[in-house]
Order: sequence, then C-alpha cells, then structure tokens
Amino acid sequence: MTTRRSIPAASRAGARGRGHHSLAPAHLGEATAAATVGVVVGGIALVITGIGMVAMGLTMGARYGIDAPPDAGSLGLLPMALGAGLLLLGGALTAGGLAVLNDVRRSRLVTGIVSAFAAALAAIGTILVTVSPPSDIVLAIALTAATLVFGVAAILLLRPRR
Repeated sequence: MTTRRSIPAASRAGARGRGHHSLAPAHLGEATAAATVGVVVGGIALVITGIGMVAMGLTMGARYGIDAPPDAGSLGLLPMALGAGLLLLGGALTAGGLAVLNDVRRSRLVTGIVSAFAAALAAIGTILVTVSPPSDIVLAIALTAATLVFGVAAILLLRPRR
C-alpha cells in the first residue's frame, strides 16, 4: 500500500480560467452565435430570392411570346426593383453576420438594426399574405419563421454585452 497524496478537485475559478469550451466564438454567447448564423443563412436565402426576382423581371416580356401586350416591358419593373432591394438586404445581412462572427467593431449594432428591419418587413409580408385572398398558408408560415429568426437575432445582437 502506497501513500499518495490525493489530487484536489479543480475549483470553479480554475475551471473558468482554462479556456472556451464551446463552438461559438469567445466574444459571442451560444445564443447570439446561433442567431448570427441564422442571419447569415437568411441573408443568403434573400440574395438567391433577389436574383430570381431580377431574372423574372428581365424575362417578363418573353413570357407572352408573339402576342405580348404593348406594356410588357413595364410589367417587369416592379419585380426587378423589389429583387434589387432583396439583393441589397440579403447582402447586408450576410456581410453583417460575417462581420459579427469576426468581431468587427460596431458590427453587432448595424447587423442588429438591419435584422430588425428585415423582421419588420417579414411581419408586414406575413400580414399581407394572410389577408389577401386567396391566402397562401405555406408562404405565411415561411414569412412567420423569417420574422422569428430575424426578430430574435435583432434582440440578441442589440442587447448590451454582459
């Protein structure tokens, strides 16, 4: 029988000082990092949607074939303008989310404000889709999910750091 000295258990202060044990960046919490990834994914989805809307607006006249109405070219202006807006919003969300993950100065504030704006637009879209006949339940659910993701991300990004 040997007499070995027992090793004391690590104290809480020692365990805290060892390092960061999460996949989230050290300057963000787990919830804020997950919300930021949601903002980046939502931004990429908006960029893809914007590209599709711009392409639809550019090819609007070709949908009618030979019997196009006289104002077929002007029918594509609204989808092109809205698609360009979605491209800008999606690009801002994606770039902002990446800036937050890389700890760029003031990126949390700017990305939080842009995310709140995207949540407000998604909420307005949800209401418009729901009240216009015939209502599209799948689109309403998707817009509600976008409202939740962008809204929660805005709350987490705009709250003061602990």
